[in-house]
Amino acid sequence: MGQDYAQSRRVAAAFYDHARRAVADSGLPAIEVNGAQQRGRNFGARLANAVADAFAAGYEHVIAVGNDCPALHEVDWAAVTEQLEAGRPVLGPTSGHDGAYLIGLSRDQFEHAAFAALPWTTDGLFPALHRHLVAASGAAPVRLAVRDDVNEPAELRALLRRNRAGALAARLRRVLGSTHCTSHVPARSTTRPVLERRSRAPPYSSLLSRR
Repeated sequence: MGQDYAQSRRVAAAFYDHARRAVADSGLPAIEVNGAQQRGRNFGARLANAVADAFAAGYEHVIAVGNDCPALHEVDWAAVTEQLEAGRPVLGPTSGHDGAYLIGLSRDQFEHAAFAALPWTTDGLFPALHRHLVAASGAAPVRLAVRDDVNEPAELRALLRRNRAGALAARLRRVLGSTHCTSHVPARSTTRPVLERRSRAPPYSSLLSRR
């Protein structure tokens, strides 16, 4: 059991580091919020609080991203920020269009209670989030390319089978060993928020913000 737990932690760390590099490569300021800094009884409340903190710090636009998207480094961050500055929210749908690997919104499109109350971590999130942002902004969100996320062993196995899986898959293979024991996947709760990186904020990665 101890070995399984340690291996699971290493798998989660690989996804975490991959997301952190993607965030750093965006060139945008980022605040990272670790588990001890999160506030809220459930995922929706914790994410809403993190977004609210970014706006309270003076940022006009926030981009929240998941830690479990292997292709996060492929996002065109300049295009995302251009849309936000034009007043349009941005969504990156996951495969199946049931979740989102990226959520971009502006200060005037954020209503704390309604955002927190969305059906987070359910199959109905994406359509509910889309409707919410249409109502908040008066415009349909810009949709990015559909990208996979990894929440189950089958999705992890598929990632490891791909010829173009890149550095993340290579690290995962080293972590899992030759048997590719794919019962270890990062938990959904790893989509913790990342805000602007400052000396007082420990490193993390899942939410970007822009002044």
